[in-house]
Amino acid sequence: MATKIIIGDSLTELPKFEDNSIDCILTSPPFKDEDVKGDYWGFYDTIFNEMERITSKVLIIIHSATKMNSIIQKYPPKRTLVWGKGMVKYSWRYNPIFIYQKSDEYKVNKFIWSDTFGIEPIQGRNKAHVYQDPELLYYTILKMFKGIETVLDPFAGSGTTGRACRKLGIDCTLIDHNHEYEKLIMDNSMKTMPPLDQYGDV
Repeated sequence: MATKIIIGDSLTELPKFEDNSIDCILTSPPFKDEDVKGDYWGFYDTIFNEMERITSKVLIIIHSATKMNSIIQKYPPKRTLVWGKGMVKYSWRYNPIFIYQKSDEYKVNKFIWSDTFGIEPIQGRNKAHVYQDPELLYYTILKMFKGIETVLDPFAGSGTTGRACRKLGIDCTLIDHNHEYEKLIMDNSMKTMPPLDQYGDV
């Protein structure tokens, strides 16, 4: 098992990967228009096409409910799962998880045992990154899909994908443009992990 960290812009780094070279991409890209340069859908179209090109088995995108309808229309997924976040700032919240099957040789429906995950989000002072997601969510999603040996996250943030991959013994490549989070990503993806049984039988 190995973890590779690339500090750079995904728009520049993704074209360097060969077609069908990564088993699975698991990522949570920028949600907000102000978090990208130029037109949001122009940005999203570019990264989506690159990620789909690179993936050989399954592409998993955790996104925002506010853009869910547009994404389903523009980029129809094979399945849409739901991350039920519970009570967040006085209201119930959720995020869609879009599942894209690359080919009929890897049928994602064989592996999906739940369409909804009730996992508490990371909030307030517990966040090391403004958009940090819970490790348990990524671990649970990845554990569903058998036969995954390599994973890429083009928007690594705090390195949550790397931690989940390390627990599961999966090779992982993490990309993020922010040099300020390089040490955080490295610490989160490289440090010794607690026992797997902390999560029970997920």
